[in-house]
Amino acid sequence: MGTTAGTRRAQPSGRKAACAPLPNHRLNVAMLTPSYDVIVIGAGPAGLTAATEIARAGLKALCLDKLAPGGEIINLGALHDFEEMFDGTTMAARLTDDAAVAGVEIGFGEVSAISGTGPFEVETTDGEHHSARSLIVATGLNKGRLGIPGEEEYEGRGLSHCANCDGPLYAGQPVIVAGATGWAPYEAAVLVGIAGDITMLGTPTGPAPEGVTARPGRIVGLEGSNGLEAVTIESDGQRNRVSTNAVFVYEGRSPAAEFLPDSLARDATGHIVVDAQGQTAQPLVFAAGDVRSDSKEYLADAIADGQRVAKSVVAALNK
Repeated sequence: MGTTAGTRRAQPSGRKAACAPLPNHRLNVAMLTPSYDVIVIGAGPAGLTAATEIARAGLKALCLDKLAPGGEIINLGALHDFEEMFDGTTMAARLTDDAAVAGVEIGFGEVSAISGTGPFEVETTDGEHHSARSLIVATGLNKGRLGIPGEEEYEGRGLSHCANCDGPLYAGQPVIVAGATGWAPYEAAVLVGIAGDITMLGTPTGPAPEGVTARPGRIVGLEGSNGLEAVTIESDGQRNRVSTNAVFVYEGRSPAAEFLPDSLARDATGHIVVDAQGQTAQPLVFAAGDVRSDSKEYLADAIADGQRVAKSVVAALNK
């Protein structure tokens, strides 16, 4: 959760369903609320890209995030989606610099509610209120979960969500990456040369990173009296105990959309349903990146999605 509220100018470094209007519980804060053409909720790759393209089109854009600009790519090592080699920190800095040059305003705060039918009001947990003609939700996914008993007991004691941050703690030790799609292969690759045996659980969409063993199965049990010492893996109806000191969890990731009203249509997995232009069931509310339905959870796709939605928003507001 962000600890700093407020906004500042960034510094360089499926099928649409019928929908009732968003809850109209707006507070009488019009005189205190800055007005924007577009508020982008989430400053990851999709959100920053969308905000940058919108600002370049001459519209006033605010990009809100509860953490630092860049989202979870800040924690990634080498990125292989592009011809030029980047690490996550460099890519996050480049996206933030682009936003700064374009004139995007960056805000820090966790969004707790949105309301209105246009203009829309965005409220943060710090009590700030912002209004805009259009919204883009680009909040990505929550941290992964195994969904098994005792999981919370091992958070920070063997369960991690950041290989770049915590990998060195397990130098030379056997580790498991739970999940094989989305960010999981990136994280597994980061651990090569740091951890000992690296196992990636699940079915990857492409070859496993060099130095990583992919195998089917899911974790159904955790054990260890002094941190994580072993897991139980279930595969094809068989269960096996496997010694490991760490599990990096990238499965069971739900859309980070708890603050959104139920009137915005979701698919069976909780992702926001959008049309071909990225618009939700609520006119002038759009979604981009991993939070939307049918997203691919790859960095290049998130950036392209941000560009596509930005064009749709600009077209809608210029009608």
